[in-house]
Amino acid sequence: MNPRLLLRADGNPRIGLGHVMRLLALAEILRDRFKSVFVIQEPDAAVRDLLLTTCDEVMEMPPMPAGGEPAWLRQHALRPTDVLVLDGYDFELTYQQAVRPAVHRLVCLDDLHAFPSLADLVLNPAGGVTKADYELRQPGARLLAGPAYAPLRTAFRDAAALPPTTADTGTVLLCLGGADPTHQTQRAATRLLLLPTVRQVHVVVGSAYDQWESLQQWADDQPRLLLHRNLPAPALRDLMRQCGTAVCSPSTISYEYCAAGGGLLFLLPTATNQHDLDRYLRGAGLALPYLSVGNVLTSPEAERIAEQLREAQHQHFDGLAPQRLRQEFAALLLPTLPLRLRPVVASDSDQLLAWANEPAVRQYSFIPTPIERADHERWFANRLHDKDSLLLLAEDETTHEPAGLIRFMVDESTALLSYLLAATHRGRGLAAGLLVAGVRALQQQFPEVRRVEGQVLAANVASVRAFERAGFVQQTATNTSAENYTFIWHIS
Repeated sequence: MNPRLLLRADGNPRIGLGHVMRLLALAEILRDRFKSVFVIQEPDAAVRDLLLTTCDEVMEMPPMPAGGEPAWLRQHALRPTDVLVLDGYDFELTYQQAVRPAVHRLVCLDDLHAFPSLADLVLNPAGGVTKADYELRQPGARLLAGPAYAPLRTAFRDAAALPPTTADTGTVLLCLGGADPTHQTQRAATRLLLLPTVRQVHVVVGSAYDQWESLQQWADDQPRLLLHRNLPAPALRDLMRQCGTAVCSPSTISYEYCAAGGGLLFLLPTATNQHDLDRYLRGAGLALPYLSVGNVLTSPEAERIAEQLREAQHQHFDGLAPQRLRQEFAALLLPTLPLRLRPVVASDSDQLLAWANEPAVRQYSFIPTPIERADHERWFANRLHDKDSLLLLAEDETTHEPAGLIRFMVDESTALLSYLLAATHRGRGLAAGLLVAGVRALQQQFPEVRRVEGQVLAANVASVRAFERAGFVQQTATNTSAENYTFIWHIS
């Protein structure tokens, strides 16, 4: 049975649906590994139906202040094997202290970094933030920041494979989130319609938008304006690809526009929690401030600026975020590794040769014949002095006994890995953790690496399973002697 991903967020016309939508995207990405349960207070029928399109179960929590939630969750929802994901501004340290002991792992989607955190994993879709911006109190906690880890819906994740867009900048998308709780949509649309270069404005709102009737009445007198409400993700993506310009809040909708193909993107903040994303998108050259919309759209340089932004957006939204998230959540499920890694030194030579020549190791090697000492010593000396090699010895943290080896050969942005465990440490489920720890160490020493590959004989079932548990994605290939698998890990 798959472990449960317990998702906690609220959404309504007052606060919008941003928290709900990005948790749904996360559930969609992780559905092959987790059963998803969404916990929410007072969802209306439309929101409940939306949740059930992705989640296996919706659990309605009675209305209560945040301080009363942990007790209710512990009694009615939480299990020791759950991964609990919190997305909202009321889940402060005391809340986390109350729920963390009741679950296997805690994940927080946090774009405020306003209070200490006990999360094992913090996910901030904004780039430009670092661990220094957070007070992470859980040992080994990880921060994942930026578009490389942004959970987007399937239609937008898949858009990276579509041909580049050539949409004209005079066709404008306006979307300030599904709810637009500060009611800026009509004012922004009015401003856009006054610009002589704007031929068509497409206004998109969601089911939680509570000014629909008055917006419709006003739109009846605007021949260059079309209204859209509660568009399915594929339809919204297709509409975005028709619009060479977009005015969006610096939230998930901006990321979706960038991923769909992009173009001139102007940011109009609608909430204080959008500060990081607003600063990041503009600082990275992916978007412009809304105040510049008139000057840019009436400039003869508008199309050139649009293409410049589009190229930058495509580089940041490479379509690999789902795999990176699957990797990280797979790693969350692994037990703490009782091994530590250190660089291999010259005195390790005999140990490595002995391991490499064990019958069980040779059986699953691509070259199964025993290794001669002279050949090993030549290889070992070359690897120790090769600036593109990383050899790490795993030692038992308690006994300091040598436990295994993981090594990498780096070629520009790709690293090829191989590993082995000593006979004394096999059969204990350590291989997946060793793979993850090795990749983490590789990232520290070779930050230019973007892709890690491991090749395994298909007959080596234990190693195949280790790569899968670690979160690597499998690609199939064959060599001249036997079937083998190539497993990939993507680094941001």
